[in-house]
Amino acid sequence: MKLQGRVALVTGSSRGLGRASALALAREGAMVIINDMPGNERLATATAEEFHLGDLNADVVLADVSLEESVNGLIATILDKHGRLDILVNNAGINRDSVIKYATSLDWDLVTDVNLRGPFLCTKAAINCMRDEGWGRIVNIASVVGKTGVPGTSYYAAAKGGLISLTKAVASEVAHKGVTVNAVAPGFVETLMTDGYQGDVRAGIVGRIPMGRFAQPEEIAAVVAFLASPEASYITGAVIDVNGGYYM
Repeated sequence: MKLQGRVALVTGSSRGLGRASALALAREGAMVIINDMPGNERLATATAEEFHLGDLNADVVLADVSLEESVNGLIATILDKHGRLDILVNNAGINRDSVIKYATSLDWDLVTDVNLRGPFLCTKAAINCMRDEGWGRIVNIASVVGKTGVPGTSYYAAAKGGLISLTKAVASEVAHKGVTVNAVAPGFVETLMTDGYQGDVRAGIVGRIPMGRFAQPEEIAAVVAFLASPEASYITGAVIDVNGGYYM
């Protein structure tokens, strides 16, 4: 129970990688805040109830991470109810695939608002309470495409590449306050986001993964939990690849 007494917010944690990360933190003793969009209250509540059935601590606070007022309300609610926020996992994300020839500014805004603006807003809102406590962990869920680029992912690659840079910049600002900021860069993970990759497209992706398969969410969540733990106290500004050896 390495995180006993800690409060952790995982954005977009009703399902998929976010849920797996929240579960990994809860199993280490953290009070985990399950977060999703305001319209997904039923799903978020069901996830928290599953945690409770396993004697794990979970609460639900809904918010749209792309909106500053909503994010500020999210952090304020957590501090009001739980008195602290020790761990932030910026996981919420969406994707729209398109080659640049057919890209639209609308899809650009949708993807970058959630995947880059969201982590910025959450980090900005959460950082002061961590600095005041002299302890904090921020883990950003980046992506292999933010490092390598993949055809058809210009919105997503740009947002995740920006998130990697944001990670390094903020890490340099708060290290002296006992707050670490790191990123995990998964490859292709078995989630709803990758369900659309089937047939020859999926086979082509798997052909570039030496381990020969997509990751399970729990394999990424284990790295998130490690970076949030006391053992990772001297790791900051790092980007941890968890991609099965994926190469372009």
